[in-house]
Amino acid sequence: MTPISTYENIIDELADKDYVVVDGLIEPEILFELKTELLKKHTENELKRAEIGNGANSSVNDLIRSDKISWIDKDSKVSCEQDYYQAVHAFYSYLNRACFTGISDFEFHYACYEQGTFYQKHIDRFKNDSNRKFSFITYLNDTWQQGDGGELKLHLDDEVIQVEPIFGKTVIFKSHLIEHEVVENHKQRFSVTGWLK
Repeated sequence: MTPISTYENIIDELADKDYVVVDGLIEPEILFELKTELLKKHTENELKRAEIGNGANSSVNDLIRSDKISWIDKDSKVSCEQDYYQAVHAFYSYLNRACFTGISDFEFHYACYEQGTFYQKHIDRFKNDSNRKFSFITYLNDTWQQGDGGELKLHLDDEVIQVEPIFGKTVIFKSHLIEHEVVENHKQRFSVTGWLK
């Protein structure tokens, strides 16, 4: 169970900087099981090319993003996915109580960046849909090393923050405020990525 102090530290950093990078929010056992599930989907060709836009405006665009994804069912019967969702729910329930954010929904997918893939700078909130409040990324790369690429760059007003996609690290930021990108990857890069709404 995540200590309340961890939630408080996350909230303080979000209030101060609009983003936070935190280790240990999700238990390692859950993360290893999630990676196993992602690799299974990869082997069985269940990961599909990610699109940009939403609804009728969605399309695949290799010049903007080239990752593959698989959406995770909210009612999933896979135990690690249930455990991940319970951890996310515990966090945003506390966030709601502390900050009155009104989060009542979420969506998440597995993401795989193969060698040479990337995601150009963008904002996570759609022009025709303002529901996404916080972006939420958890990394599953237990063998990542310097030079492997795939870092997340957060473009702030006065600086660029680069986050290494290391196993167990979670990044949370305000979806409508922070432009971000995934730099070109040099080996497979895995995450669970989603939004609190």
